[in-house]
Amino acid sequence: MRRFGSSCGGGRPPVLVTRERLVADLREFGLQAGDTVMLHASVAHIGWIVGGADQVLHAILDVLGEAGTLMMYIGWDGSPYDVTFGASEVPEVLQQAWPAFEPETAKAVPGWGILGEYLRTWPGAVRSNHPDSSFVAVGRFADTLVNDHPLQYGMGERSPLDLLCRNDGKVLLLGAPLSSTTLLHHAEHVADVPGKAVIHYWAPLLQAGRKEWVRIEEFSTEECLPWHGAGDMFDAIIEDYLQSGQGIVGPIAAARSYLFDASDLDRFAVLWIEERFLEPVERSFEVEVSQATPDDSVVVASLLTALSEERPGASPSNRRLGTRTDEYLEDRDRRVFLASANGQWVGILVAYKPSRERGILEEAYVDPGFRRRGILRQLEYCATDWLSGEGCCAIQVHVDAGDDTAREAWRSLGYAPSQEFLERPL
Repeated sequence: MRRFGSSCGGGRPPVLVTRERLVADLREFGLQAGDTVMLHASVAHIGWIVGGADQVLHAILDVLGEAGTLMMYIGWDGSPYDVTFGASEVPEVLQQAWPAFEPETAKAVPGWGILGEYLRTWPGAVRSNHPDSSFVAVGRFADTLVNDHPLQYGMGERSPLDLLCRNDGKVLLLGAPLSSTTLLHHAEHVADVPGKAVIHYWAPLLQAGRKEWVRIEEFSTEECLPWHGAGDMFDAIIEDYLQSGQGIVGPIAAARSYLFDASDLDRFAVLWIEERFLEPVERSFEVEVSQATPDDSVVVASLLTALSEERPGASPSNRRLGTRTDEYLEDRDRRVFLASANGQWVGILVAYKPSRERGILEEAYVDPGFRRRGILRQLEYCATDWLSGEGCCAIQVHVDAGDDTAREAWRSLGYAPSQEFLERPL
């Protein structure tokens, strides 16, 4: 593993980041002309980009040149995945109302970053025909990567991820967290292990000019395997990969970044998964979500304590946590939702209704040993169901700056930035 030091004096992030600066940093980092690259980027971590966020794509394409190719995973902002997940059939009213997926016009998921939509509308961009696991590419091998994308098991064999590996591709994380590495879903799909979770959902496609609903099957991208380790499984895989001496780590502008050989990382991940899941692993728990009552004050305080210990800075006192617990349980405009599994409490989410129009989700926490297993989704579903019943038409979640894990978790549930708060110390 190669590490690069910061190129800005004293380790301070640059005030301005130009296209030329990005080109120089990318080349120093190891990106080369003619490379085929899959990009994950968090623009907010790069710095103040002169000319706007699209300059990041310009800089990458400048480095890749005419012989290079850039690909991103963009999904579909209008996907009915969440409302048809696990359904045996699509309700008639939904069949009629939901528009068909059209690759040429369907928007990228905004919660996955602003650059996806920029690349989708880039001159010469080619978009895959998959309605949910949708990729877009620009450059020499764009057609090779995204054409003929299989509808079933769209992250597996013959998918854009598979073809990225077969075409000596690379993966660039530009300020994005390790857990966002979509390539590892391909490793989950192709690893030869038992007990992988299979899911189904429906999507409306245009077939010979007519809308048809197609049932799609794939391995779950949320809890494919029953991971019981601390933290995110993708983080664990890549941390082990880095420890083996592979990959490049360092800053590009102000963004902590990573560059991986796609095929090598994929092989490592497949072996990593097969070593740990060769024997069937019990999923071993059923999750139940309930609304807390004053009798649950000890449980609520315990989970809030665990949450506070994960946050940077000084932790609140036991007295303050006790007061906060009482406030949450007694406030008529709040509801506390608790998740339990195997007889233990593993998650909490507080829903707050400050007005008739707007709801806020607060104090979200899932035990590290139970993350990436759909628990936050179940808590969020119950909380938003209550807020919707109270008349709220929009829901907000506040995420601390720099908390990439929380940001990615909420984005995976369909949340996107709506406003930005800036502050500085006095």
